[in-house]
Amino acid sequence: MPDTRDIPYATLEQAAEWYATLRADAVDENERRRWQDWLARDAGNRQAWARVEAISQNVAIARQTPEASSAALHAAGAQRQRRKLVKTLALAAFGAGLGWQLARTEDVQVAFAGRGASHRVGVGERVDTVLADGTRLWLDSGTILDQRFDAVQRLVVLHQGEILLQSGHDAHRPLVVQSRQGSMRALGTRFQVRQFEGSTRLGVSEGRVEVTPIDAHGPRLIIEAGQEVTFTRSEVSLPGALPAAREAWTQGMLIAEDLPLDAFLAELSRYRHGHLGCDPAIAGLRVVGAFPVHDTDQALAMLEAALPVRARRVLPWWVTVDAKK
Repeated sequence: MPDTRDIPYATLEQAAEWYATLRADAVDENERRRWQDWLARDAGNRQAWARVEAISQNVAIARQTPEASSAALHAAGAQRQRRKLVKTLALAAFGAGLGWQLARTEDVQVAFAGRGASHRVGVGERVDTVLADGTRLWLDSGTILDQRFDAVQRLVVLHQGEILLQSGHDAHRPLVVQSRQGSMRALGTRFQVRQFEGSTRLGVSEGRVEVTPIDAHGPRLIIEAGQEVTFTRSEVSLPGALPAAREAWTQGMLIAEDLPLDAFLAELSRYRHGHLGCDPAIAGLRVVGAFPVHDTDQALAMLEAALPVRARRVLPWWVTVDAKK
């Protein structure tokens, strides 16, 4: 599959536009000639088009049957919507680097592990609950976990998402959080855990937490209050200072402290369905402020007021932030 790392974003967008045009139900010869001229004009255009063709083998755009489409496809805006949809899918495939992968290994593992999970939180939702032992548990958007308490231990298995725990007192059963990369044993504490793809982040607000990566061979590491670490299956990072805003999500807020725009949107996207991204040309703009996660449209409006950007809604479930014209 052609590599897109050296293809300008604008060229990829043009290729996606042509892809959408040529997949339309009615294409005249003039449009086909213009497309051929565009291909002949530059080697980069041909490279971008090759990428489109490669992606088109992996992404199927379903066509309606003639009976079902006789009215819809001839409505005034239907053709424009169809072109937007095809372009959207093409650009999404570009951004993936290797095309759409329908089932990454870790995602499949999470899907199977979480099928019978005791706690599941929907996208855009947050849950605050108290467990049988008195432990207070906050679950962020999209979190999946299992609670496994027995006579000898209190185990919380985090499959996906982010949690904050204020441990209840139990002198006989340790409270342990298990992530995909290792275990964290509470030593009378308040701490938060976020599961990333390939790593786990632990922040300790009160008390201490003992961290044991699955494949670690060295001594167990004790994380003190006010510290934060990220660990893989074999390594734990050096402790850093726990940012004061880490728990803001429990109050329905996303705090951005000089955060790159693309990183900010990646965080905000966790609280809404569909795609939320930005033009790479403005990905480095810095975002500062407090934004509501319970109303992501309001958060985007605040972003538009603070920066020279606009939130362009290609489709109701697809939003791209680009430079304000």
